[in-house]
Amino acid sequence: MAVAFLCGCIGPTFAPMGRDEFMVEHRGTAVSSVSSLKIKCLLDANAYCEKHGLAMVPVSTEGHEKTAWATASCELVFLAIPPNDPRNKTPFLERSPDSVKVIKEEIKTSN
Repeated sequence: MAVAFLCGCIGPTFAPMGRDEFMVEHRGTAVSSVSSLKIKCLLDANAYCEKHGLAMVPVSTEGHEKTAWATASCELVFLAIPPNDPRNKTPFLERSPDSVKVIKEEIKTSN
């Protein structure tokens, strides 16, 4: 375990945030960019969902560039849902300099 810690080989951690919602975070090194960390988050979320037979739908991402006191970081919130779920569609995104948020549509379901 100490060797994995020293070389940074520990895999991503997925935090549940509700029934179908999860968050994954990556922290970079002194030379990491937010863009590269977002790619890692998206790839990890996709791999997680594929492993469980689910589809990954991004909800939001937030990234922070490195500063004198901290390395760059990024977090991704995503849904892990069955492929036939009506929420499994291309999201409409709202972008700002540091984050991307999904503009949620109301989904009508029959009860």
